[in-house]
Amino acid sequence: MAKIYRHLNNAPDSYVGKIDPTDGRVYSERFGPDEYIGRVDYEKGEVHAHRTGPDEYLGRVDDEHHIFAHQFGPDDYVASVTEDGKIYRHVRMGRDTYVGRMEEMRHPVEAAAAWFLFLSLALDEPAETA
Repeated sequence: MAKIYRHLNNAPDSYVGKIDPTDGRVYSERFGPDEYIGRVDYEKGEVHAHRTGPDEYLGRVDDEHHIFAHQFGPDDYVASVTEDGKIYRHVRMGRDTYVGRMEEMRHPVEAAAAWFLFLSLALDEPAETA
């Protein structure tokens, strides 16, 4: 089972979800039963969010471990993953930033699912203030 961790500033990375390698289903960790939120296609390298009706295609990963977000026109390069499962947000003018990691990653598409379904969403959340 691939495990997804979100990087938190000045704190240990926190466990946020998992991917079942037998069927590619992505689950969000929560109290009680985990919630099914998406799936990966290991053959195509694609990530889909679970929706009522057809699932929504979010993006893909290529052979160089670059993660591309689906959009109108050419897909946008948004993140990358290392062989050891560390995920970095692509920064156009500067150094890419570490945003999370995978444990027991079998295929880079699992990191793409972590990016689309957990990590990129956290970047949009306002920072907590004390």
